[in-house]
Amino acid sequence: MLLVIALILFVFVIGLCIGSFLNVVILRSLSEESIVFPASKCPKCQHPLKWWHNIPVLSYILLRGKCGFCSEKISIQYPIIELVTGVAFVLVFLKFGISVNTILAWIITSLFVVLAGTDWKEKVVFDVHTYALIGVGLFCAVLTTGMIIYEYTTLYGHFNYNTQWFVSNPLTVALLGTIIGFVGMEIISRMGYLLAGTRAFGEGDSFIAAGLGAILGWKALLPLLIISVIVQILAILPIFIKKEIENKNWMVIISFGAFVAYTIAFMMAQKFGWLENMVAYIASSIVLVIIGVLCCREILSNIKTDPDNRTYLPFGPALVFAGFILLLA
Repeated sequence: MLLVIALILFVFVIGLCIGSFLNVVILRSLSEESIVFPASKCPKCQHPLKWWHNIPVLSYILLRGKCGFCSEKISIQYPIIELVTGVAFVLVFLKFGISVNTILAWIITSLFVVLAGTDWKEKVVFDVHTYALIGVGLFCAVLTTGMIIYEYTTLYGHFNYNTQWFVSNPLTVALLGTIIGFVGMEIISRMGYLLAGTRAFGEGDSFIAAGLGAILGWKALLPLLIISVIVQILAILPIFIKKEIENKNWMVIISFGAFVAYTIAFMMAQKFGWLENMVAYIASSIVLVIIGVLCCREILSNIKTDPDNRTYLPFGPALVFAGFILLLA
């Protein structure tokens, strides 16, 4: 028991340290600086930091959230990213144990943190990070496929290559996941042009979906989308409503409220068996879709007329969070 606790604490500390490095990757990607040189410095006064200023979480607490040289406030992002990475690394370790899968999942988790970090901070997703996610996903698929062939050949002396194998092997599933993830998200995003003349999601989200498809496989894409939408709604609902009220966008508020109210009523009706009649179920579903489309149209139209009003975006953090949930499922 003590050994397990010690291992978990060790993994948590490793995660904190990796999180500290990921902060550098996030911020220097945005500033277009090298992640290696120069050494860590205060973003305000540019003074190089001492080694004790870089202790994950602890330095932030000891410095009371201020630079040790100019006393300017240090962004809360630093300890948050470090803690999130530390906890995520522990959860991955508890899921996969001491194995190669743990190392691969840690790499994937680190990319998740970086993608969510840049998207949340500046609504920017960098190609190098999404390509890396896709590459890691395909590498894992190649590795898994190779191990299956090797183990089967070692056990039986030969491997039976057939149509079923080519369709269902991990590499094929990952490749299909990459293609369907990208194309599917692009279709959903471009539907925004039909509703309001603008994309529903950023281009970077399509590449994130491609990477998640490579990692999780194409069958996980629908659950991924559903979970990410739920996460997005829960995360921004209070801020979204507050901002729309402040801007007096009453049509957006009314349409959104109608959609939420009808959705709750629809789910309650299903639960209590009020929609067992097929005609009633189809009619209610059509009404739900119409209200949902009208709600989306109002929101997207508002974004088109007021480009700065993007409260409910970015969608990338919700995507990678949903991906992390499914990675551990």
